[in-house]
Amino acid sequence: MIARDVLACALLLVLAAAGHARADAVELRPVACWITGNVFQNADCYRAILPLDRANPAAGTVDLPVAVLRASTDDPAPDPVIYLEGGPGAPTFDGGYPAFEDYSGLWWDHSTPFRRSRDFILFDQRGMGLALPSLDCPELHAIDTALQHWPGFDDPLFDEELVALASCHARLVGQGVDLAAFDTRASADDVADIVRALGYEQANLYGVSYGTRLGLEIMRRHPGLVRSAVLDGVYPPDVDAELDFPEAIAGAFANLFADCAADLGCRSIAPGGLAGLEAMVGELNAAPRELELYDHESFGRGAMVRFDGTFVLSTMVDMLYDAYWLTYIPLAVGTAERGERDALSYFYWTTTFASQGLSEGGFINVECREAATLDMAVIERAAAAHGVYGKAAIDWSLAPYCAVWPVANDPIGAAGPVVSDVPTLLMSGRYDPVTPASFAERAAQTLPHSAHLVFRSGGHAVTFWFTCARDAAAAFFENPDPSAVADPRCRDFSRPAAFARRF
Repeated sequence: MIARDVLACALLLVLAAAGHARADAVELRPVACWITGNVFQNADCYRAILPLDRANPAAGTVDLPVAVLRASTDDPAPDPVIYLEGGPGAPTFDGGYPAFEDYSGLWWDHSTPFRRSRDFILFDQRGMGLALPSLDCPELHAIDTALQHWPGFDDPLFDEELVALASCHARLVGQGVDLAAFDTRASADDVADIVRALGYEQANLYGVSYGTRLGLEIMRRHPGLVRSAVLDGVYPPDVDAELDFPEAIAGAFANLFADCAADLGCRSIAPGGLAGLEAMVGELNAAPRELELYDHESFGRGAMVRFDGTFVLSTMVDMLYDAYWLTYIPLAVGTAERGERDALSYFYWTTTFASQGLSEGGFINVECREAATLDMAVIERAAAAHGVYGKAAIDWSLAPYCAVWPVANDPIGAAGPVVSDVPTLLMSGRYDPVTPASFAERAAQTLPHSAHLVFRSGGHAVTFWFTCARDAAAAFFENPDPSAVADPRCRDFSRPAAFARRF
């Protein structure tokens, strides 16, 4: 039985399993909790002091925040659910810069179906959120704060971001931070140490987006630790983020407009469909123009910004993540087809790399360290096969950022796909532009005990959009039998998006 009382003193764990840290290198310190509860919501918080480099005990430590949201039953199952955040670089406990929003309410609500029978563990990955050392880059925050309200597509902001990112890298290296120690492999070992330090023998993995890549690596490195896994928005290690992204974007738009064409109401709004979108993007690439920002409630009338087609398409890629906003894409395209080109600016918002709320250095460090391809010429050749979507993918490329963030490259895909017998539920959204259903199908080829659910109305991270997706995940942890997984009985799973008819 797991002890449920708050520990009165620091716990030191002797880790006997091969490959783990020395006994005196893992420490769990109870601390005042940053997850706010009430008489019905009990949480315990800790700082986990773990080895920076498990091959070099003298290298120092990392300090990770951990919270255990206790099960709502008096007799919890012995194997908790541990949540693996995405990004990489997204904070678990608050919104980070620029929002600093307390996520306590989010986690109590989101974890409810899981906590009916199990504890629910949250933590910040090394370098991210409240973890120390932090790979956050306040140098980029300064640019975001000073951003002019409506920069054009040709604004020199990108060059300023690269300079600031290089300054952040120099600062961290100057402080003695070993950036090669911050990657998915090290985080997978951190999870194993945290779970065992808390006194559990096994855990159930719940990963979203990049968290699925972390989950797969835990399954590879620590198979005995994992009872079952739910992976939402699957990002396998053998996916090349640079070379596979153009096809993912193109497929997401093709799915969206195929469903629009099959819907009489949507077809009447956007009769040109996918071809109409591609034609307008090509036109704006050939002759960029100034458009009035269409969201008058946010910007007021007369706010103008210069657009090219790739910028328009990139804003729509952002919206494909979002199961609500993606329903407006055909409406924006159809309205523009009828002569109101300004409608293409409907999704525009001023943004910089820093404004995403990530630990910017953490994101760049993990992706650049583990990338399979960073040669821009190779990336551009792959993108060229996908027309306007390839051009948009180039705008999302990390290769220019990696050029100013030197870290030893060690591609995670070199180890091949993860082969595991762990019972696994894979989940995807039909319109997801970054982790499409095809990525989950690729992972499933070496996960013989897996099932895959594709939500027809979904974009990215379906368990955070659809209650029935979250309930399906919780049900799988109760009975981790892939052969028993039934199709969720909800509209979001079985039917395409309910396309918007008006702004």
